[in-house]
Formats: sequence, structure tokens, C-alpha cells
Amino acid sequence: MNYLFKAAWLCLLVVNLSANAQKIPLKHSDYDNWKNLKNQQISANGEWISYEVNPQKGDGFLYLYQVKTKTLDSIARGYEAEFSPASKVLTFKIKAQYDTLRQAKLNKVDKKDLPKDSIGIWNLKSKRILKVAKLKSFQMPEEKGEWMAYHLEMPKEKKGSLAKDSLKAKPSIKKGSKRKDKIKKGKLVIKNFVNDNEFEFDNVTDYALARNGNAVSFIQSVGDSIQTALVKIFHGKSEKVNQVFEKEGKADKATISANGDQISFIFSADTTKNKCFELYYGDVNSNSKRIVDTLSQQIQDNWTVSENGDIYFSRNGENLFFGVAPKPEKEVKDTLLDEEKYHLDVWNWKDPLLQPQQKVQAEKEMKRSWLAVYHTKEGKLLQLANQQMRRVDLYDHGNMKWALGSSALPYQQLISWDGWYKDYYLVNAKTGKKELVLKKKNSEVGISPAQKYMIWYETQDSIWYSYQIETKKIRALTKKIKANFYNETHDTPNDPKPYGVVGWTKDDKRVIIQDRYDFWMIDPAGIKPAVNLTNAYGRRKHIRFDYLKLDDEERFVDLKKPVLLGAFHELNKKSGIYLLQEEDNPKEVLFEDARFYEPIKAKSANQLLFKRSTFVDFPNLYTSNLSLTNQVQVSDANPQQKSFNWGSVDLVDWISGDGEKLQGLLYKPEDFDPKKKYPMLVYFYERTSDALHAYHTPQPNRSIINPSYCVSNGYLIFMPDITYHKVGYPGESAYSSVVTGTLAMMNRYDFIDKENIALQGQSWGGYQIAYLITRTDLFKCAMAGAPVSNMTSAYGGIRWESGMSRMFQYERTQSRIGGTLWNSTLQYIENSPVFFAPKIKTPLLMMHNDNDGAVPWYQGIELFVAMRRLQKPCWMLTYNKEAHNLKKRPNRMDLSIRTMQFFDYYLKGEPAPLWMTDGIPALKKGKMDGYDLQK
Repeated sequence: MNYLFKAAWLCLLVVNLSANAQKIPLKHSDYDNWKNLKNQQISANGEWISYEVNPQKGDGFLYLYQVKTKTLDSIARGYEAEFSPASKVLTFKIKAQYDTLRQAKLNKVDKKDLPKDSIGIWNLKSKRILKVAKLKSFQMPEEKGEWMAYHLEMPKEKKGSLAKDSLKAKPSIKKGSKRKDKIKKGKLVIKNFVNDNEFEFDNVTDYALARNGNAVSFIQSVGDSIQTALVKIFHGKSEKVNQVFEKEGKADKATISANGDQISFIFSADTTKNKCFELYYGDVNSNSKRIVDTLSQQIQDNWTVSENGDIYFSRNGENLFFGVAPKPEKEVKDTLLDEEKYHLDVWNWKDPLLQPQQKVQAEKEMKRSWLAVYHTKEGKLLQLANQQMRRVDLYDHGNMKWALGSSALPYQQLISWDGWYKDYYLVNAKTGKKELVLKKKNSEVGISPAQKYMIWYETQDSIWYSYQIETKKIRALTKKIKANFYNETHDTPNDPKPYGVVGWTKDDKRVIIQDRYDFWMIDPAGIKPAVNLTNAYGRRKHIRFDYLKLDDEERFVDLKKPVLLGAFHELNKKSGIYLLQEEDNPKEVLFEDARFYEPIKAKSANQLLFKRSTFVDFPNLYTSNLSLTNQVQVSDANPQQKSFNWGSVDLVDWISGDGEKLQGLLYKPEDFDPKKKYPMLVYFYERTSDALHAYHTPQPNRSIINPSYCVSNGYLIFMPDITYHKVGYPGESAYSSVVTGTLAMMNRYDFIDKENIALQGQSWGGYQIAYLITRTDLFKCAMAGAPVSNMTSAYGGIRWESGMSRMFQYERTQSRIGGTLWNSTLQYIENSPVFFAPKIKTPLLMMHNDNDGAVPWYQGIELFVAMRRLQKPCWMLTYNKEAHNLKKRPNRMDLSIRTMQFFDYYLKGEPAPLWMTDGIPALKKGKMDGYDLQK
């Protein structure tokens, strides 16, 4: 028997070894077919689930899953799907085939003539799918109703013809004008997706479907040489159309109230490019009236409605919000040639914003609009925002009395070196009056749902405060609570931010605020004592709780109903869902060694949809009831993974040079053999260990290594956490965490090849790598993306993407110097790798792109030319017209190949590629890639 048992065991071992032997390492060519899953949603009745699965290159699928029967169906190239409110149909777009579109681009087809999307309408009862080509857009009702609308490309008309809509509308058309506005028209189809009734209207330029799905407002532009604007409303119940406006000119921004009984739009009779618009309003059964123009006394002189502002009704229909702006300036004919003009930027030390930041924001500023409101019942017009108070935030879908105004204008210069500050105002949306309540605040400010309180956090004393609007009393809400409401892991030289407000109970009786772990229920009037809702369970167990808001329409937290909490264990990285229990510890519902994404609840059913992942498990979709007792996997996006050598990840810890216990991640290949020696890549940024259960999709690099690819190809990866305790010495903190962590791994595990360890990181990680190789020879080679090499020159530079000064970063945020260049000079020099380039012995590969808007390109150049001058091995990859992280897929693929060739050469002893040994001369740029390996 013993012999038979041994024989059976050997056979099983051979089978297992054979199965493992069949698994192959990932190749760069495998990326294209690796799928992503997105746009998942569940129908209101909880019976249907839709989601997209798309390859990184090529055509994807839209899937439809029936919860009860567990059946799955699909449609090729479907995307951006929406269920109808009553869960009767699924409407979606259908992309043109990838190969067809690609071929058209190769054939230099004009952009406007490229293949267009189609619309698909999937009847969930009959399983019938209607497809219509040349889609521009579609709208589904949000609340209820059986009507939808979609906009199609207009077929090209024969010269002189006039298309008419299906209800035979015959507008009066004039001739003789030379106006040549380029108005984009299309065919509007209004369709009942239950009984299939539909109506078509040609020459439609804009449309809006009511939230309740029973009315559609739309604009037509008709005529030959003259364009006449027609505004109409389709009534779903009567299936009739009435016209409420007709005038020569251009109308735009069709808007309709939630219940479909009011409309609004803008109109201009101007023939010039810079049109001056007027705002019109009316109910659906009468002609619309003009309510705003340049003569409106309730707004600033020479201002009018802005064509760039949003127009929308409050949910209750009592307020119409829109934007106003200065009247457009008349076009001035240019009489100078370009060579006759001077081109100049004037930098003035008094400018609120630097010239580069002004230029970045110029287009946005040109299109800026200021919020105004028209009270539909009273017929009253008010301008709420102005040039001194630019922003006004609304509440309760615009139904509110009080709005929150804010202005950063007095503090704009401080953005360059200190931070973002604002003054806050209470704005009465009924009267337009405003009250300055808070000055120069740099943290969260809000108004409670029942409009009884303002609430804010003071970064200076780390206390939450309330302001009772009726009595104007201010109360310190968290002063006497023995808990920290600021970010306890904050480690930059500025004031820490709070963890935030969870929500409010009904009628603003209590506000729920969270600390690092737990929830506190606090009386905003400061009378009743605070209650720890989670019973301090989170802090005792090192579990961070977050509120799972399952209803987007929820205004108040109802503690009488089941309240689900997202949970994450800081030490072992488990996550899941707990149930909040009154006067007791939260109850564990689901808690695993995995990452759980925030669930989506069906609007009218107790059915959840969520994702779950580990390093091994792709974040597929699961569904269950609210108790999570009947979980069912819905998707299997990447079944091909079973064919590849994957890997595993371990949570590790060590004691840093500062005496702190740190955590990190150690990734190993799936076919790992502890008796072998493996080269190791050390990747870091700041803290990464919380991502223990993150799935890393095999894909070309934007800037950093792909753990899945690396372990599949025989590398170990170590990702250490970094903490920063001493202001002014960020490089030393990185050294204390990374080097001690690497040494700890080397001493602990014999399977690490101690002679073949490398560094890799991007941006802040790239800087820390550049610093580390001036301090240690521990690493065989290093790859640094977009590293700051000279803090003295970077300090005075510009973040070109935003146009902002880089000073704030060094004094107050990530770079952690904590002072100016002139009062902390030594720290700037000590933390700048370029000053210590002679100490570098580690071969370095950099990526730094010439359109990097975050870290100036010259930072990489400074280190490269220093190492070149010192004859130290160094390469720099500069992708033309690329940003901080690569966006274009061919560039990402190229970086992936070159990065791994670099590491394979130094850590595995493989031949060097030609681009490393011989370079790529400028004359051969685009003609050779240099991937070939030297023999």
C-alpha cells in the first residue's frame, strides 16, 4: 500500500509540474488582448446587469447579465449603456469596427467623414435589438417615463431642398440674407421604447429630455440662405408638438424642467461671430418670453446671458439657473501683418497669477460665466455671483434657499508659495444678499442639507466648527472629543487635512464626522454630547471605516435603516463590508484578503453589484443581496490569464533607519523556487503597501514597471513604504526607508540575488532614485522617470501644465524642504543629486519627455549632461511632445521594451540592445529602433 501511495503521489506531482510547465511568461505582445472592465451598472429592479469588456487594442463587447437565470448575452462594440428607469430597455452606443476606422484613417479620410457610432436599443423582454446608424447622441429619462430621444447625423440635402419633419411643420422662411452661420444639424428621433411609437424631426441642432421622460424640447434651424430658429416641445402623453418660438437667428442650449412643464433657451439675432445672446423662458403651452438681455437691470451693466454657461432648472422647477458674462466685444478688423506686430508677455510682480498660469487659464477665463437665477413663480431675476465672488455652490438640486459663495481672489499670489485660501459667503438665493462668514480658509466648508448650519474645519487647530445660520452662533464641535480629526499620517510641511464629514441625520439634528478609523455623531448646536457611532471598534482593531452611500438621491443618513460601511484593515490589508449597529460594535458582513470596490445598489431592489480583486484575481463583477450571503460572480474578463505564469505577493515588514516599523510588498513568480536566486526590482513612490490586493493589468508602461509582467519573467519586486519625519531632508527619509528595507529583504531571504538588485520609479520616485544612487552602491542599476535633479533650479521653475510656480511644492508639499531657497539653501543643495554626481557609480536610465508639464525637462538634462561629462553610464529616453507620463500607446510600448532590455542586460546578463551600445543617431530617428541584441 505504501508503494502504491508513493507511486500515486509521484504521478500527481508529475501532473502538477507538467501543468505548471505549460504556463508561459508574459510577452509585450500579450498586452493588446488583455481586457479591461468598466461602465458596470445594475437595473433599477435589480434583475439586469450590464458592463463593457474591452481589449487594449481592438473591438470589445457590451455584456448583459440576467441575475435570476444567470444567463449572459453580448453585443459587439457596445458602450456607454443606460437602463430605462423601469428596467424595460437598455440603450447604448455601438462603435465603428476598429479595423474599419483604422483603414479609413490610413486612407486619409476627412475626420467628419469617418465611420460614425450607431445606437442600439435592447428590449429586455422581447430580447429584440434595434440598431440605427450615424448617431450623434442620445438621452434616456432619469426618473420614469417611456420616451427617449436620440440625435442622428443629417443626410446630405440637395441644393435648394428643404427637409420637413414627420409632423409636417411648415415654418415661414425668408430669403435674401447673406448669413452663413455653420450650424450643425441632425435628425431627432423621439421614441417610445415600450410601444415603439416614434417621431422624426429634421434640422435639429439641440434637444433636452425631461427627467420624467414625458416631454422633449428641441431647436430646429431651417431655411436656405437665411436661418430661422424654431423652438418646439413634444408632449409624450398626447404625442403632439407645439411651437413656442420662431425667429430669424440662432437658438441654442435647449433646457426643460424635470417634470417637463417649463423650458428655456438662448437666442441671438446677431450675424457676427461674437454673438450677444438673450435668455428666453416659458411654459410648454405658450410662447416663450425674453427674460435676460443687455438691458436687464438686475445684472451688471453691459452684461448678458453667457453662451458658455450651463442652463438648468432646479429639481422643483422654481429656479432657473444660468450664467451671465460681459457683452461680447465687437470683432475688430486686423489691418496689420504678423511681421508688423510685436509679441510680448509683461510679467508684473503685482500680478495675482504668474503669466504662464494666466496663459494656461486664458481660454477658461474668456469663457467664464457668473451664476444668476430666475425665480419662475415670482418672475424675479437675480445675479448671484460677481467679479469679486466668482463661485456659488448650490444644494439640494437647486431647490435651496442658501447657497455657498466663495472667492480666492484676495489670495491668488499665495498659490505660488503657500496654499489655496478662500473667503466664504452665505448667499440668499431668494434675495441675492450675501454675508461674509469666513475669511482665508484653506479647508472644507459646506452647508447642511436642511440649511440650518455652515460647517468647516480649521487646519490651524484641527477642530470642526459649526455656524448656526439663524442665530449666527459659532460652536467648536470636536474640541472636547479625544480623537484626532486630522490626517494622522500627514508628513508634509503644511497643515494636515481632515478625514471629512460622513453626512447629516434628518433635519440637521446631528452631523457625522470621521476620524482616522471611526464615526462620531455630533450635535451641531453643541448641546448634547458626541457619540462614537462605531464604538471605537475601528481604532481598537486598526480598521478604517467609510460610509457606503448606496442611494445617490440620499440627503440624510437614516440610522434606522441598515447602514453599510466599507472597511480596510491597516495592518493586514484585509477589506470588506461591515454593518453599523446602534450602541454596539459594527458587525462583520464580508471581510477577506482581497480588495472590494465600492458597491452599486439597484435603485428599487436590495441587490448589490461590486468588484473584488487580488494581485492574482482580476477585478471581476459580483452580485449579491444586501446581506452578501449569496454572492455570484458575473464576469470573467480575462480567462486567458490561466495560461500564463503569474505570481504572488507577500506583505513584509522591517525596522527603518529611523526606528519605525514599516511595511512593504514582495512580489514573486508563480513558479517560484526558494532554492533559486532571483534578481529584484525595487519600486517605490511614498506608501504602497495598502495596495496589497491591487490587480496589475499587463499593459505597456506609462512610466513605471508592470509587476505582473516582471514576476512572470522571473523577477522579484519589492515595494517599500516610505515615511518622512524630518522636514528639509526628504532624500534622507527615502534612504532610511528604501535602503534599510532592501537590506532587510536581502538578509531575510536567500532567494534574492544580492548582486542583481535595481531601482525603478517615476516623478517623485524618480527623484528619490537619483538621490539614492549618490548615497549608495547597493543597486546594480537604476531607472528613473522624470527626476528632479537640481532643487535649486527647479525651485524657481514653472509647472508648465498648470502654469504655476514650483515654489509651493518645495516649501509646503511633496518635496518637503519647508523653506525658501534663500533661508534653506543648504537643504536645497544637500537634496539635489546633480551636486553629488561624481559619487554615482550606478548605471542610470532616465525617461524625461520634452513636453513634461510637471517636472521641467531640463531637470533630466542637467543630470544626464553631468553624468556624461563624468563618463558615467547614463541614457535618457525623451518622447517627443509627450507629457509627464506617456499617453500614446506606441510610446508606452517602446518604453516597456527598452526598460526591460535595460534591466535584463544588467540583472540577467542578457546581451545589450543596440540602442544602449551604439545609440540611435538623429539621422536614423524613426528608421531604426535599436531593439536588436548584441551577440
